[in-house]
Amino acid sequence: MAGAFAGVVAVSVSTPAQAQSVTLYGLLDTMVRYSDNNRGDQRLAELSEGYFSGSRWGVRGTEALGGGWSALFNLESGFDLATGMSLQGTATTNYGQVGTQGNGRLFGRQSYAGLQHETLGTLTFGRQFTTAYDATFRFQPYGHPNLDAVAILNGYTGPRQDNMVKYAGKWGALSAAGHYTFGEVPGDIPANSSRGLSLAWTTRSIDVGVLYQSTNAATTEERRTIWGIGGSTQLGPVKLALGYLDNRYHLSATRNHVLTGGATVQATAALALSLAAGYDRQAAASGHRLMLTGVADYALSRRTSVYAEFDFNRVSGAYALPAFMGVYGNKFGGGVGLRHRL
Repeated sequence: MAGAFAGVVAVSVSTPAQAQSVTLYGLLDTMVRYSDNNRGDQRLAELSEGYFSGSRWGVRGTEALGGGWSALFNLESGFDLATGMSLQGTATTNYGQVGTQGNGRLFGRQSYAGLQHETLGTLTFGRQFTTAYDATFRFQPYGHPNLDAVAILNGYTGPRQDNMVKYAGKWGALSAAGHYTFGEVPGDIPANSSRGLSLAWTTRSIDVGVLYQSTNAATTEERRTIWGIGGSTQLGPVKLALGYLDNRYHLSATRNHVLTGGATVQATAALALSLAAGYDRQAAASGHRLMLTGVADYALSRRTSVYAEFDFNRVSGAYALPAFMGVYGNKFGGGVGLRHRL
C-alpha cells in the first residue's frame, strides 16, 4: 500500500468527538531496465515501471464520530512516472470492473468511503482491492511486486474491482475480510459481480491465511473461482514465504495450480536481499510458467532507496503467452531502480 505520510494538511476540531484529519501522501518508483524476448524476441532498453510499487499520489482522511466510531475515505491515483499518464484503465467491462474505453482513471488505485468501529471492524464502499489480492500479499516475501515480469498472482485475484462493498475486522491475532462487488449489468444472472472471503492469523513471527473468491464474467455465464492458502514467518533477519493458489473456470476446462515462495534477508540495517519464485501449472490446455527473481534493496534514508534486480521467465506448452513476452520460451531481464516515499 501507500508509503509514508507527507503530513497532515488540515485539522479542524469543534469537540473531542469530531476531530478530523486529512493526509496527502505518495510513492514514486521507477527503474532503467533491459530485457530480451520483446515483440517477436527483440531486446529492449527502457525507463520502466517500478519493480516494487506503482507510482501514485493520494489523499486519505478520518473523522472521529464518538462512541468508538469514525468515518474515513481514501482517494488514490496511479500514474506512469515516465510520461505522467493516468493508469488503471480497463479495456472492457468484465470480471468486476467497468470499462474505461482505453482511458486511465483519476483515482484508479483506490476510491472509497466508509465507517469504522474500534471493535466491530471497517465497512467501505467504492473501488477497492479484492480480498483475495489482500490475502495473497503474505504469499510472497515482498508482497505483490509491480513489474509485470515478476507478478504471478495478480491476474487471478484481480487487484481491484469497482462498485465494491468490503468488510474487514481484527480481533487479536485473528482477522477476517469479505467483499461483494455489484456487477451493475442488467440480466437474470449476477453478471460482472464478485464475492470473496478470507481469514488470517497474524502474530509477531507468523502470518498465515486462507481465501476464497468467485467472480462472474460480464457477457457470458463464465465464472472464475479461486482459493488459496499460505503465509510467511519471520526468523530473526530472515523472512520466509510460501503460498498456493488454485484457479478454475465454471465453463472452460482450464485450471491453474500456482505455487509461490521465497525469502528476504535483512543483511544490514540498510540492505535487504530477496529471492522469489513462482510456478504456474496449467491443466487441460497443458502449459507452464516458471518465474525466478532476485533483488537487492538499499535504503539511503527512511524515505528513499535504490535497488538492483534480475528476473527470468520460461513459458511453454499451451500456457497463454503473457503480454510482456514476445514468443514462447525464455525471457531474461534486469535493471536498477529508485523508490521514494513522499
